[in-house]
Amino acid sequence: MMERLAFYVGDSGGAVLASMLFVSLASGVLSPIVVANRMAFFSDAVAHASLTGVVLGMMLSFGHPIVTMAAFGVCVSLLIATLRQKSPLALDALLGVAMAGSLAIGLLLYQWQVRGYRDLHSYLLGNPALLGWNDAWVLAFNAVVALAMVGLFANKLSLIAVSRNLAQARGVAVAKYEYLLIVMLGLVVSLSVKAVGILMVNALLVVPAATARHVARSFAGLFWVSIGVSMFAGLTGLVAGDILNLPTAPAIVSTSVVLFALAWGVRRVAGHTEA
Repeated sequence: MMERLAFYVGDSGGAVLASMLFVSLASGVLSPIVVANRMAFFSDAVAHASLTGVVLGMMLSFGHPIVTMAAFGVCVSLLIATLRQKSPLALDALLGVAMAGSLAIGLLLYQWQVRGYRDLHSYLLGNPALLGWNDAWVLAFNAVVALAMVGLFANKLSLIAVSRNLAQARGVAVAKYEYLLIVMLGLVVSLSVKAVGILMVNALLVVPAATARHVARSFAGLFWVSIGVSMFAGLTGLVAGDILNLPTAPAIVSTSVVLFALAWGVRRVAGHTEA
């Protein structure tokens, strides 16, 4: 156990630890916005779309296709945002089409060009062992941008979540801020795939805020609790999964779900006490 803990003090282990911290920070700060705007399905759609970005990177012989993942994720996000403004369809229908189409294209390209590439599995469930300091710096920049966006525009994005018509009546450029949010989510989801995997990244953007809703007593508190839950689950799942020889992403998500259950229990007990 001590040997595994000592690993995170070293150079390669420090890169993994820092990367997971930045992934958790970006996810935690965006989670309340995602939940408030009912965009949980969006992050799932972009995560599945990033599989095509991975395959494109393999076809172009990139060692770690982070550029193609991020580029394709942002392109899909922009496409969804544009269709949302132009199409009469509801957002969930558009997301369903985008997710199904991009996933199908990625699988077809994989079978056609790069079949047998064994590392594809690591992008489905994540593989923190592949993370280096270059990844950590990219994820750090990603977290800083996410923090800046929420710090500057949280009130406007929350008002849009309450009522798009009310936000427009108050002079908020709704379309602009929705584009900004969608592109930011596309970037965060795509860059987080390498750490936690396509199948698990959605949980990082949903569970922290859902947990915080049970215990936070203010709008600002919602963000602080969400960040705390995300970072605690990220670090605990990373280290505990390593020590117990468990896959990292499921360990992180399981930890966050346990925190959700505890927060729900605390709220129930407090509610009965107040009654």
